[in-house]
Order: sequence, then structure tokens, then C-alpha cells
Amino acid sequence: MASARSAHDHAVRNDIEGLRAFAVISVLINHAFPDVLPGGFVGVDIFFVISGYLIGRHLLQDIEANRFSILSFYAKRARRIFPALALVLISVWGAGWLVLSAPELSKLGRQIVASAFFSNNVQLWSESGYFDAAALDKPLLHLWSLGIEEQFYLLVPAMLWLGSTGSASSVRWVARFGAMSLLATIILSNFDYAASFYLLHTRFWELAAGVVLAQAELRTHARGQLSQHIRSAVSGNAREILIFSIVTMFSATLVLGASGQRWERDVVTQDGGLILMILVAIVAGLFAQRRDPLWKLLQNHAYLARTHSMAGMILICASVVVLTPSNWPGAQTLFPVLGTAMVIAASPAGAVNRLLGRQPLVFIGGISYPLYLWHWPVIVFWRQLSPETHGIEMTLPLITSLGLAWLTKTFLEDPVRFGKLGLVSFRRPRLAAVTAGLAFATALGLIGVVSDGMPSRFPPKLQAIAAWSEKDPNSSWRTGRCYHHPRSSTDFSDECSPAKRSGVPRVLLWGDSHAAHLYPGLAKFQSTNSFDIIQWTSAGCPPTARPLTTESPTCAARRATAFRKLVQLKPDTILLAGAWEIYVGKDESEQDILLALSETIRQLRKDGDREIVVFGPGPTWNTSLAVDLFRFMVTRRLDEIPERLGQPTDAVWHLDAAMASQAAALNVRYVSVLNYFCNKSGCRTVGDRTKIRPDLLYSDSNHLTDSGSQDLIAHSDLHLF
Repeated sequence: MASARSAHDHAVRNDIEGLRAFAVISVLINHAFPDVLPGGFVGVDIFFVISGYLIGRHLLQDIEANRFSILSFYAKRARRIFPALALVLISVWGAGWLVLSAPELSKLGRQIVASAFFSNNVQLWSESGYFDAAALDKPLLHLWSLGIEEQFYLLVPAMLWLGSTGSASSVRWVARFGAMSLLATIILSNFDYAASFYLLHTRFWELAAGVVLAQAELRTHARGQLSQHIRSAVSGNAREILIFSIVTMFSATLVLGASGQRWERDVVTQDGGLILMILVAIVAGLFAQRRDPLWKLLQNHAYLARTHSMAGMILICASVVVLTPSNWPGAQTLFPVLGTAMVIAASPAGAVNRLLGRQPLVFIGGISYPLYLWHWPVIVFWRQLSPETHGIEMTLPLITSLGLAWLTKTFLEDPVRFGKLGLVSFRRPRLAAVTAGLAFATALGLIGVVSDGMPSRFPPKLQAIAAWSEKDPNSSWRTGRCYHHPRSSTDFSDECSPAKRSGVPRVLLWGDSHAAHLYPGLAKFQSTNSFDIIQWTSAGCPPTARPLTTESPTCAARRATAFRKLVQLKPDTILLAGAWEIYVGKDESEQDILLALSETIRQLRKDGDREIVVFGPGPTWNTSLAVDLFRFMVTRRLDEIPERLGQPTDAVWHLDAAMASQAAALNVRYVSVLNYFCNKSGCRTVGDRTKIRPDLLYSDSNHLTDSGSQDLIAHSDLHLF
């Protein structure tokens, strides 16, 4: 009897393995082909619910069977998590040693150490910011989710133990903290995106949902009736449930009332999540009051299972197609979380669950953990070494990841976890040996950090570019005073709008970070010419009279302030600069940019005749100019920095030509940044070649260095007076 129960306790549900496969496939497609499946990232949230359910079920079963042991639980987690993770970390470090620059390898080392201690989510949060490295600079970016899971599992055993009495398990504390986490998700998602995305406080409820679902299922099996279990659970916690329902409805209603009025997809989906949240809270409140129609609905469990399984799958499929990462996680996260819980709660014999339980999906579900670990590093290194890879060619790194995942499970995971390799069984390796692999990966990471990325790996002539790093790319932009990062609502300081001096012209520099990076060049020009600089620059805020879709939330207020001050200050010359090449690559059409600029110029001229200069789009680099140069030189074994590298896209060349034509038609001066730095053979890389430290013209993927700024301003033939 005991052995039969144990087998039942730990039986693998094929439909859940299939749901795992659906989740990991969604993530892979989203990462390789983001335009094909924009919401594929919700596969991670599906994983959270599944993980909470499976681990919660095992813990609850062990508590009720009086075999619960904290040490045993963590030993099992170590055997499950450590081997594949250590292999991936060591392999990524080895690949990084071969192809990453010194600053990149140093950053990778920090991420390896953080990942080994399951805190990479905290590390990534601490690094987040406007000038943070792009995703393709971070081979371990995806391990933030593993940090979330393991941090959750540091807490949940203690919570279950705290709520349980003897062999009577209880999830009351997990449910309470999950409720608070859900409220935090509703309220905080619009305030600090990075913290909400990476940290546990807004993800706890997703895993907690799986734990609560596990107990509901266990009680249903024990008592044979779903409604009986729910009635029992509600009767002891009716007051708490009712209070939580009211607070949830109140919070969701406040956020819903404060949401934007524009009918954009992100606003609609977030509002839809808030409405669903309110409906779920109402149903929970009615259950707490034991309304008979709702109890009667639960009597036919089989019919309910078939219905909510299909509805859950519809919610999941709609999520991967419709949702976007904007303000994630938020109320809209309820769609995939609720959908996943509904599918798991259904009987494995249901139509949807039988479909999920088919063998191809079960196979992928079985390797989903190593597949998730491998896929992102493979994609990152693939794109770094072959930046021209696009379209269907991106299936190659996915196929590679599948092969690596199968090999990892067959030759590492199964031997360590179960002591078997194919048909051969043997004694499992000791836990100390399992832990040693992760310790070795940690040591490699520390070596990368302590050695500053080991620039000595490269020949002497390559070391300078390998170690090149702009420590503070915006240090000379008057940051915090005349230049502000996204979401900052701080006013510009008084020095940004100097008072009028008799006989001294004033030049207004207005725009986003691509206007701010012109300030060092203007300041150098000012040292030999008499004029004052007014600087109004804010990240993500283009200098336009009408908003652009992708601009920062604070831009509307800054735009209104700028036009109000223009009437008072009356600058003699206005320089308009923006990241046009980036906006046109983020759902902004060329026509929208041209229309916004023409409207801006007309409005500026209403206040009097003045010189207006428009700076056009510039080049963008795959990762950063320094890194692109390094990889180009390493792969081709070059000692000298090439004069030109890369090539802007046809869309950027076309935008530049269209902006030049429009400027001529509107009788304003136009500076073609693209034509100055680039031609059909590539874009300029360095300024003064006599300097010991490489005099790079760009500090990252799209911002000028001080040297590049001075170079552009000096050669732009500006007539400021």
C-alpha cells in the first residue's frame, strides 16, 4: 500500500510535461523570432505555475506522510538543478574566454557568480538602466527566472511547516504572501519596471498559485469531492478571503481608473487584466459567502474540468500571441497564470490534456530545463559571431540547443539524479561531487572578475581594444542637471537655461540622449566662440511637437514645458536631435517621424524667425563599437583597427535622405550624421590614431564619445550666429 501511494505521489503527468514543452517552445520562438510570437516570453510565467504546483505537491505529500525533511528537499533540488546549471556556466565561461572582450568577460564573471548563488535576478536588477548593456551582451540573462524559483524555494518549506499541524498540511502562509505579492504586482508594475520584472516580490504569487492548486488537488483526491474541499478551506478563512477580495477590487479599480485613455494594445491588455482581476476577486468573495449557485456549479466536477481546461488553453494561447513585455508583470499576467492553473487542475483524460500528453511534446517537456538553460547562450554567441544571421537561419541555434539539451539530460542529469545511463544502473554520485561542479563554475567567474576580464588573453596590439570601456558614457552631458534618464520627472536646473546676456547669442540644444551627446562638442566649440548653451535633453524624449509611440512616459510634460519656455527665452538658434534611427526601428514609421518634425518646425517658427538645425540619424552598432571592433579583429586576426566597419540599414539611409529633403523644403539646415560618419564601405571607427588609448567615436551602440561629439560639431559647418 505504501509503495503504491509513493508511486502515485511521484507519477509524472504527461499533460504537464506537454505544457512544459509548450512553455519552453514559446520562449524559444520569442527569443529567436520575436516578431513571430511577441508574447512567447509568458512561457516563463507558465513555468512558474508548473514549478510551484509540482514542488508544492511533493512537499505537501511529504508533510502529510511524516517524511518531510528540509535537508532531503534541498538535496533533491541540488541533484535536479546543479549539474546542468554547472555545465552551462562552465561552457559559457569557456566560450566567453574565446570571443568576449575584457569588460564583457568581467561582466560575465559577475553573472556566473550570481547565477551560482541563484541571485542573477538581483544582479541584473542592479545593472538595469538606460545605458545598461543590450540583451545580446548577456549570455546568462535568462537565468533571472532560475533565481526567482530558488529564492521562492528557500521560503516555501518554512511557510508550509509554519502553517501545518502535525501531518495536516496547510498552505495558508504561502497563500497570504501570494495575495500580498499579487497586490504588489497590480500597484507597483508602473513605478519601477526593473524591480517588478526581476525581483521576487511581484513573482511570488505565480509560484504560490501552483502550491495552492497542489493542495486543492490533494484534498480533492483524499475526500473525493472538489466542492467539499473548497467549502472546508473557505469556512476557516472566509474573513481573510473577503478582505483580500475587497482590497483587490479596490486596488484594481484605482489602477484601472488611472490608466491611459489611448487605445493601444499595451493599455488594453493591462486594463483587460485588471477587469479579470476584479471578476476573480468578486467570485472569491462570493465563495467566501457560500452562495449556493456557485457551490452547485462545483458538484459536476468532470464537466467543470473539461470546460476550464479548454478555457485555460485559450487564455494561454491568447497570451503568447497578444501580450507584450510592457509593464510586465502586471495585472495582465493573470491571463497566462490563470490559464495554466486551469489546465493543470483539469483531468489528464480531458481532450486538451490528452493533446498535451502526446509523445513529441512529452519528450521536449522532459528536456525543457536543460533546453531553457542552453538556448539563450547559444543564441547570444551565435548572433555575436554571425550578426548577419536572420530569418529562418535562426532555427540553427535552436536545433543546436535541442541537441545539447538531450545530451545534457541523457549523459549528466539522469546519471546524477537516478544513477542510470540508458539501461545501465549504478550508484549515484555523492552530493559533494554534484556541488563541486557549481563551485568550479563559481571559481571561474571570480577569476574573470578579479582579473578584469583577463585582457592578457590577446596579443599586445589587440589588448587595447579588448580592454576598451567607456566607464561613464554620459559623464560630460550634465547628467541629472540638463540631461535626465527615462521616467525621471526632475526639472532641469537653472544652469540649463542661462539668462540672456547682451550681445551674446543663445543656442538651444533640444532632444533626447542623441542631443545630449552633442553637448561635449558644443562645449568645445563654445571655448573659442561666444555663445550660451540652453540644454533640454531627456532620454527617450524626441524634440517633437507631437508624441512618438515609443517615447518615455515623462515626455508629454517636458514637451509642454519646453514650448512654454521657448516663448520666454527666444533662443537665436535651435538644434533638434533625436535617435531617429532607433525610433524608426521600434514601430515608428518614417512618415510619422517626418510629420512630427515638420509640425515641430512650423510651431517653432510661430514665435519668430530663428535658425533651426536638424541633426539626422546616425549609425548603430550590433553591440557597441568597441565590442564589434574586437570581434571583427579577433575573428580575422587583425592587429590594426579598421578605418571603417559595419553598414547602416537601407531603412536608415532612406530616412536620412527623406529628412534631408524635408529640411530643404522647409528651409532649415540639416546635418547628415550618417553621411559624415558613413559611406557605402562602412562607418568610421576612430578619430586620432596617434593616441595610445583607441580614440573611438562611439561609446556604445549608438552614442558618440566626447571625441566623436567634438569631431561631428567641428565638421558640421554650423552657423550659430
